[in-house]
Amino acid sequence: MQLDFLRALYEDPPGDFGARYVSVYLDTTPTTAGSATEVGLRWRDARERLAAAGADDATLDAVGPAATRRDHSVRGRVIFAYGGRVRLEGALPQPPQQELANLAPLPHVMPWLMQLPARVAHVRVAAGRAGGQVLAVPAGGSGAAAEEITVQGVTWPVHKVSAGGWSELRFQRSTEETWAENAKRIAAAVVAEAERVRAEFVMVGGDVRERSMVLDQLPSVLREASVTVDREVAADDPAFDAEARAEEERRMAREQRTLLDELAIRLRGAAASDRRAAPGSPRPSPRSGTAWCPTSCCSASRRGCRKRSGSVPASPRRPSSAPR
Repeated sequence: MQLDFLRALYEDPPGDFGARYVSVYLDTTPTTAGSATEVGLRWRDARERLAAAGADDATLDAVGPAATRRDHSVRGRVIFAYGGRVRLEGALPQPPQQELANLAPLPHVMPWLMQLPARVAHVRVAAGRAGGQVLAVPAGGSGAAAEEITVQGVTWPVHKVSAGGWSELRFQRSTEETWAENAKRIAAAVVAEAERVRAEFVMVGGDVRERSMVLDQLPSVLREASVTVDREVAADDPAFDAEARAEEERRMAREQRTLLDELAIRLRGAAASDRRAAPGSPRPSPRSGTAWCPTSCCSASRRGCRKRSGSVPASPRRPSSAPR
């Protein structure tokens, strides 16, 4: 999943390190003729909670029109704002699982990401010594369906046998050449499908020897983005699908952590610039302080945290030696 759209949240981060983001998740499902009034009441309740938490009026005034905009096709809205203006907003495919009005140093993006189509473009490969299956899965929201290709390989000889006599070595060498040729054909199909759907990773399963040979035939970019599935199952098998889903979740979590880390770094940099620019501002102590843990926003608790670093006691000063 490409999460570059979130970069709008921190292209111009708050200069004040104490500034906080307003994050609003609102159910806008039209249930009755007076649905606009219902949404307005929901926003009013959310606004009151945000104001009580310390959100400024200018930012809340900016969120209001976005939160109450009428669109009968939208089931929910998510809005992020700070500094008197909306920085990012989006429509939810379904009502939010829980309506939220959050004020925090980092935008609360996790509920939104959980509701986005989770399909990450990838290619699955079930490699066999006589051929294989290649299943290309496009990214979620692209509107395209997954397509499967059957790769027909050379079918003889594909098994090594103890024929005995002078021809046994030649027969076994011919079998290995068949495996190599079929691996080339499978790899060529993988490359073509990966380019077509812009795959972010490749999952290779099937026969142990053949999948290793297929990996060797892939370009380095795809080989480095490959994941081995230690199963001899079809590419559309539920077990293969479960492995692919798990890999998608790992990649999404890693990308989310990267973006949040970048956001925290930008916030710290903006705050440091403000402190240097402010006349007479105290210099931060190198021995104590507050370190942000941005990746905790991706934890199960979904709450930002602070970790207080311990104060290091100053080294005791040694008495100066008496003059000779």
